[in-house]
Amino acid sequence: MTMKRKNISRRDFIKYSMAAGAAAAVPWRLALAQAVTGPYGIGSPNLTKFVAAMRGIGGATGIPVAAPDGMSGFGAQHYTIGIKQFNDYLHPDFTTLGKPAYIPGFTGTKLWGYGQGADYKHLGGIIVAQRGQAVQITFQNNLPALQIMPFDSTVPNPGGGLNRTAVHLHGGFVPWISDGGPFDWWDPSGNKGTSFLNNTVLNPGAANNEAEYYYPNNQSARLVWYHDHAWGSTRTNAYAGVASGYVITDPDNEAAFEAANPGVPSAGSAIYLIFQDKIFFGPAGPPSNYGANAGPGDLFYANTYDPALFGPPGIPSFGGGLLTPFPFPSCVPEFFGDTILVNGTAYPVVEVEARPVRLRMLNACSSRFLNPRLVATAGTAFPDNAEPKINALGPGFIQLASEGGYLPQAAPVAGKNMPELLLAPAERADLICDFSGIAPGTEFILYNDAPGPFPGGAAIFDFHPKNPKTPTSLPGFGPNTRTLLKVRVIAASGGVTPLPATITMTPAALSEPLLVAQTPGVPNAIPSSVTVGGVTYPVVRVRTLTLNEGFDEYGRLGQFLGIDTPAPGAAPDFFGWRYLDTTTENVAAGSVEVWQLANLSADSHPIHFHLVNVQILYRQRIKIKGFTGTFTINPTGQPIAPDANELGYKETVRMDPGEVTTVIMKFDLPEVPFAVPPSPRTGGHEFVYHCHILEHEEHDMMRPLVIT
Repeated sequence: MTMKRKNISRRDFIKYSMAAGAAAAVPWRLALAQAVTGPYGIGSPNLTKFVAAMRGIGGATGIPVAAPDGMSGFGAQHYTIGIKQFNDYLHPDFTTLGKPAYIPGFTGTKLWGYGQGADYKHLGGIIVAQRGQAVQITFQNNLPALQIMPFDSTVPNPGGGLNRTAVHLHGGFVPWISDGGPFDWWDPSGNKGTSFLNNTVLNPGAANNEAEYYYPNNQSARLVWYHDHAWGSTRTNAYAGVASGYVITDPDNEAAFEAANPGVPSAGSAIYLIFQDKIFFGPAGPPSNYGANAGPGDLFYANTYDPALFGPPGIPSFGGGLLTPFPFPSCVPEFFGDTILVNGTAYPVVEVEARPVRLRMLNACSSRFLNPRLVATAGTAFPDNAEPKINALGPGFIQLASEGGYLPQAAPVAGKNMPELLLAPAERADLICDFSGIAPGTEFILYNDAPGPFPGGAAIFDFHPKNPKTPTSLPGFGPNTRTLLKVRVIAASGGVTPLPATITMTPAALSEPLLVAQTPGVPNAIPSSVTVGGVTYPVVRVRTLTLNEGFDEYGRLGQFLGIDTPAPGAAPDFFGWRYLDTTTENVAAGSVEVWQLANLSADSHPIHFHLVNVQILYRQRIKIKGFTGTFTINPTGQPIAPDANELGYKETVRMDPGEVTTVIMKFDLPEVPFAVPPSPRTGGHEFVYHCHILEHEEHDMMRPLVIT
């Protein structure tokens, strides 16, 4: 089904939720107007659209692919990857004389990120792994002491240096010591988080600035990615660029899939599209009080909690007196950039042959949802200053896989009379787009109009020329969050095999065996047991969890995870818990559980599960009653089936306001050739689950998941 947007503000959310009380009455509001410099007081310069070629993967001009340097003692392919500060060119206007963004002597935007040797570019360090062949990596933290973003030390953080990092293989089935959880951080001086056992187990001789990680890769073919996850600095490190791609291949199974589907492009031919929204300083550079290592052409990150934008302080949800004033620099509820990069370039152009093309998309934005689809354009006036029309839609997509691997059935999306392709932060989509028969020279715009925050939205975060709330957006130039890139069709270089009428999802190409069989459009009831590989496992527990909105000690809006009772010290009508509160999600290894996550907030939250993949059984509208120490989920209406492109396994799940999302999962641990000790912090295999809106995750919408 197509997700129906609920256009409602946080302030109005109480009108359709029964969740009365301090936690639900969130006065978060958006300004009715904005300064011409953008909603945060800073906006990107007018970068020219569609003048730069999109970066591909590898080669002299593409995003660097990491090279292995031998085999480890555990039989793994070994890599050495650095993490450091470098400069990169993300749009040519910064060096083009006469352009509004021109900066004399510009040497590139400052970034933090991964790389090898002298080969550092934004999103660099891509790893191509093969199923069943383990990878071991020595990461070397060479980051400088001063961040390129302002740092708010009042959000949960362990203190210490601002250049700590932790590497999380997002979507990886890995031992907990290599999961890169929030307390797995280390810094260049050898300071380490309380859960850091990486080197003790994998590389006792590691240098102070090194951390060792082991990835078994016993997973079906899929796109995963790796990024920073350090406690207290994930949002700024990731925004600064500490992220890259990781592709797991399965040559035998993918060959079987391609043989069953002649005309379907191979996975190896895929064009990757990695989306991130940013704000750039113009030639004037940052204000004098920005407090970070930034200059003209560098990245701006919001550093002020503005009551005119976010509302006045609320009553702290965890007790205690209200601390005032707001700290500076301060975190914000969410961050929305005004310029969307694709593979590290703003408003690029990509050429595709007039044949079926494989696309792999990753939404790597901090908070912004995306709704990408192709729109035809016959000239430069459209869609720079016009809204798309349904009869201008270009070819749709056929989705083959999500972040959990291949779907049980291919799902048409993003075309005329098709469901939307909605990508929350961290979601991925493996797609086919058929450009066969389209005349060379034809151009399309990859267009997005998903509101931010999602689903209610605010006009001031929707940058395009026809929006009076974003007056700096000009036809043909940025800031613009609607026109992602231009796609230009060129002649096919050889013969074109047409797509089959029906794509066959061969069993060999699918993900691991499913816990429940799913039928498109049909919700699944909660089972009492599941059978996998001929073995029956009982569903040992159905947990009730909550997604909450409340206020921190300064009265700033914050998002939290919880259970069906308040945390110790929390307001009696507020069910949020903080990360350091007693662990409540303690799970037996090998067990099957069902989790029902009730969204009591006004945002959609992409909840990401470390270690496990889940299947969505159903969603259902709810009313919340109680507030007497526990609450009861009262469903309204019928269960709603997951969308067709959400079937099979996922590890990042969109959970919408006023709904309960029910998922099932089996908590297996990976087999590895070394003993894995328990976490000294939690006494078990320490993983986490959290919202992947990065500002939510760190403030403090994240909870431990401990396997024993």
